[in-house]
Amino acid sequence: MMNRQRRNLHFLTLVSHLLTLSSPVAGGQIRLTGSSRCFGRVELHYNNTWGTVCDDEWDLNDAEVVCRELDCGSALNATESALFGEGTGPIWLNGMRCSGKESSLTECWHSGSGSHNCTHSKDAGVICSGEKRFG
Repeated sequence: MMNRQRRNLHFLTLVSHLLTLSSPVAGGQIRLTGSSRCFGRVELHYNNTWGTVCDDEWDLNDAEVVCRELDCGSALNATESALFGEGTGPIWLNGMRCSGKESSLTECWHSGSGSHNCTHSKDAGVICSGEKRFG
């Protein structure tokens, strides 16, 4: 029984790794569009195109990862319904489910890449506490 569980775990790990490699987030750039670099609409650069993230399942854990990745302190709010305006281009990600401990959005689970029922009226955003200060 233990060998079967190990094989299943290995298989699931492999599938997860392969799905991550095909994700628009993997290796992509991330930015916030707003009047400050630490708050705005979340955008991802993939396949030479900037796109957005749908607010389905979007929460403070997801925002925390974005703020950390951009060295913008901690997340104060995970915004929904295109609070920072509607983006253009593709909606790259939907159904984000970060634990909040990841160092990058690339480590978070999501329900699909470019396949969704979202419109830009549901673009996700974040409000971070500000630039991380060292020293």
